[in-house]
Amino acid sequence: MTDHTFTKWLIDEIKPISESECIKIDDDIETGELVRGSQQNTCQLAVTIKDMYIHDNKKWFGEADIRLDALVVTGSVHNDDLESFYMPRTETFSRVKDGERLPIGEGGLLIYHGEAKHFLDIRLMVSRDSKDTDSLANLIKHKLNSEELKVAMGSLLGLAVASPQTASIVTALSGAAVLGEFACRILRESTGTTIGFYRNSHRQYSDNFGIGRHPIPPLENYRAKDLSFCYEITLEEEDPYAF
Repeated sequence: MTDHTFTKWLIDEIKPISESECIKIDDDIETGELVRGSQQNTCQLAVTIKDMYIHDNKKWFGEADIRLDALVVTGSVHNDDLESFYMPRTETFSRVKDGERLPIGEGGLLIYHGEAKHFLDIRLMVSRDSKDTDSLANLIKHKLNSEELKVAMGSLLGLAVASPQTASIVTALSGAAVLGEFACRILRESTGTTIGFYRNSHRQYSDNFGIGRHPIPPLENYRAKDLSFCYEITLEEEDPYAF
C-alpha cells in the first residue's frame, strides 16, 4: 500500500482488471489465440522515455545529480529463468538544474526492448542520486530470497510451466504489481530524496499493450509535483525481407 506522504509524488495509471477483460482472455484461450508459442501470443515491443523534466532537483541552490530507475515486467517467461520476465534499468545524470530536461537525446531513452506477453507493467522512479547506492538490478538481486519476492516471482513463473488460463494471468498481474511495489520500496530506502514515481500496467487484452504515446495527446506530459515526462510504446514489426 502506498503511504499518504508518498502520493504527492505519485502518478498512478493502473486500472483494476475488469470482468469484461477476463471474458476477453477466456475467449482468446478458447479460440486458440493464446496457444503457447504461437506468433499471436507474443510480440516485440520497445518502451522509450521521450522527454523528462526535473522541475525541482531538491537542492537549495544550483545543480544536482539525478537518478532514474525503471522496471518493466511482462508475462513472457523463458525456461524458468528468474530474470527473463523483468528488466530493471538505472541511469544517472549529473548537474541537472531546476526546470531542465534530462539529457536523454532526441530519440529518447530506451528502457525496454524485448518480447511481451499478456501485460507490460511499468514503474519509473526519479530521485536525487546519492552516489553510493547500487543499481536497481543489484538491489533486486540482493532481495531474491525474500518471501515476498519469491511469491511474486512464483506467480509469474506459473505462466511458463502451465497452459495460460485466465486465473494464472490475473495472478501473474498481481505478482508483477508486487514486484513493482517491492522495487519502489527498496529504492525509497536506498536512494536520495524522491522527485517522482510513476506506475502503469498495459494489458494485451484490454489495450493492446498500450502501444502509442503516453499520455495520449493533446496532453503533452504527465506531471506530478517536481517531475514531468512522456513515453512511447512501439511495436517492432517483423522484416518481411529477413531470411
